[in-house]
Amino acid sequence: MRDYRSIHTPLLGEKDPEERSTRNGGKAEESTPLKKLVAAMGMLWLFWYMIMEGTLVKIIFPEPSRPIGRPVSHPWKSFSWDNFEGSENLEFRPCYEKDLQCAKLLLPLDYFNGTYPNRTVSIAITKVPAKVPVSDSRYGGPVLVNPGGPGGSGVYFARAAGSMFQWQIAPAPGSFKDGKFYDIIGFDPRGIAFSEPAARCMPDEPTAFDWYLRQATEGMLGSSDAALSRLWSMNHAFGASCKQNSDAAEDPDIKQYMSTASVATDMIKIAEKHAEWVAEQNNVTDFNRDDVKLQYWGFSYGTYLGSTFASMYPDRIARMVLDGVVNVYDYDNSLGQGSLHDTEKDLKSFYSYCKAAGSTCPFTSPTSSIQDIELRVQSIVQSLYHNPIMIATRDYGPDIFTYTDVMTLIFITLYVPKLFPWLAFVLSSVEDRALDGLSVGRPQNHVYQCDFDPIDQWIDGNVAQMAVLCGDGLDQTSTTLSEFEQYWQQLHTISPSVGSLWAMLRMECASWPIKPLYRFGGTDKSDSKFGAANGTSHPILWVSSTADPVTPLASARLMQARFPGSGLLIQDSAGHCSFGSVEPSPCTIARVQKYFQSGELPDQDTICVPEGAPWFALNSTDPDSPFYDPELGPPAENPKIPFDEKNPDDYNLDNEDMLLYLHERRVNAAAKKIRRWAAAQPHSLGGSLVSRKVRGLVMDAVRGDEYGFPEYDAGDFPLGEEFWRFEGRLNRAEGDMNRLGGSFGF
Repeated sequence: MRDYRSIHTPLLGEKDPEERSTRNGGKAEESTPLKKLVAAMGMLWLFWYMIMEGTLVKIIFPEPSRPIGRPVSHPWKSFSWDNFEGSENLEFRPCYEKDLQCAKLLLPLDYFNGTYPNRTVSIAITKVPAKVPVSDSRYGGPVLVNPGGPGGSGVYFARAAGSMFQWQIAPAPGSFKDGKFYDIIGFDPRGIAFSEPAARCMPDEPTAFDWYLRQATEGMLGSSDAALSRLWSMNHAFGASCKQNSDAAEDPDIKQYMSTASVATDMIKIAEKHAEWVAEQNNVTDFNRDDVKLQYWGFSYGTYLGSTFASMYPDRIARMVLDGVVNVYDYDNSLGQGSLHDTEKDLKSFYSYCKAAGSTCPFTSPTSSIQDIELRVQSIVQSLYHNPIMIATRDYGPDIFTYTDVMTLIFITLYVPKLFPWLAFVLSSVEDRALDGLSVGRPQNHVYQCDFDPIDQWIDGNVAQMAVLCGDGLDQTSTTLSEFEQYWQQLHTISPSVGSLWAMLRMECASWPIKPLYRFGGTDKSDSKFGAANGTSHPILWVSSTADPVTPLASARLMQARFPGSGLLIQDSAGHCSFGSVEPSPCTIARVQKYFQSGELPDQDTICVPEGAPWFALNSTDPDSPFYDPELGPPAENPKIPFDEKNPDDYNLDNEDMLLYLHERRVNAAAKKIRRWAAAQPHSLGGSLVSRKVRGLVMDAVRGDEYGFPEYDAGDFPLGEEFWRFEGRLNRAEGDMNRLGGSFGF
């Protein structure tokens, strides 16, 4: 058997490990993976990182969402979930600072076994209210969302992106009179984040944080000769300690009640309780909860949650969009191989984009081929294995940038290819051995400080993720170290760039002894309970990208086959989920919007192409493209959105909120040409920053900020006059955008 303890993980195309000399020395000490770079990226990817923090990226290392002692600068810090009491009915109150509504809902601890019949869980819920009152005939009800993970916070997700999702599925201009307006509801699944009780293993925060630092310092599989055995022992020590903690507890252990089946049942209960709340608001007395159906939008692991719900409750679906589709058989059997089917294709897009960008990519010369770029990048990565780069700072002290850091950076950028320019910049800095500039603004992940928040629910790192992921899958605790090495080798063969990081998931499950009292999945393909042979009450819409690093198109096809009548929408892009692409696809957005508005599925295997610079298209339907897929048909046309209507009275808007809603749509249309211009700056940091600054400027125009216009009262003006007054603000914003572009030299 190949000895993987003596090698590191190569990138795509690197020589076979057996051709390398065995490394027998000690390894360089690894720093906290990547965080210094994440902070330096700042606003360039803050928005997407906020969304993705709850997804599969966070499971690579068991990191607290807010390390101990880190100063608190959140604008919502005056809000505390401690002020919310759980209730058997939804009692919404204002929360945070975005006109959101929050509640805590008490639900049964155990739906399936009857243990502790009087015990409950308290589910934290955050709602972005619809733009019309619940009494309006256009009110479409709530759409529940899940960001993935497992372990992601739906509360955090709704707060960060709920308004964006609400806009995506709202009626198009010209359809406001009879279209539907939805609430967006994010909830923290049981045991996670602000829901109670929280899943924990450690006796206190300092112990949890100390352990996190030890694991982070150890690095990833393949980062040293000793990494495998050390990480194996550390994971088993953690699992055994957590089991002792669980066995000694007087109260029931929430970790035994966190299976996805329980969360799926929580979702229909939330939908029922919300329908009951709406009925009370409208003084309806003949409410029947059995008539309530779920509207749901899930991403990544959230698609597994949706698949579970659809299999358990096929007759209770009104709308369901599942984006970035998980293969349930692969997940249930803790395999992982199926997840990495398109990972190297995603990485190949980085090399392809770099060549297409020309001289603005630091690895491209007039004679460079894609293979030349690939080999140069691999050489840079390999240089860090024994020689990490030192980083010296006055404010934060010393640090180093390591092999684990760069491999994790590559993995993260595969999720969000919009970050490929940053990846090129960082790799170029590594090549020059000059990373000091990237340490500016580095979060103080490993320093205790005063003025920190009270103990919160996220400090135990990935305990919640392990409870769900390992609990849903088959028991792996009988796996031996030798068997795990073989498994690691298999994943490494499938994906040299990500296999070692992905294998760490199964290592965690091999050491996780706490099992749920109920799991839904079967033991093999023949007895799997997943699917709905007779279809669902409304067909599911599956969404998949052609080069997703962890949820490949093949998984979406497999899942669609298990649910007859469901539809599949394909986006020809790299990145995790459809929103991970370099630029949004109006084609994808329009078809998801149409599905929520009318229930209509797109034509089978509709292929959408993102917007943006032309070299960001994979062109998977072109036989001359390196990404050509003969199974794909011709791409659909991007829709023309009618933003140029001249009579706003046609929209029948009768309140300020709806006027702002229309303004936001017009803002996006007006900024479109400038976003395209910014995106056309190949691999340019300036272009990326401009693209985001544009959004801020136009939204300032909507609000009147910095332009000398006070917040208006819709009753002060006839609608038409206020509408055209807004045009003047927008024109000023466009002028500022042009000046901003000039300051970047474009």
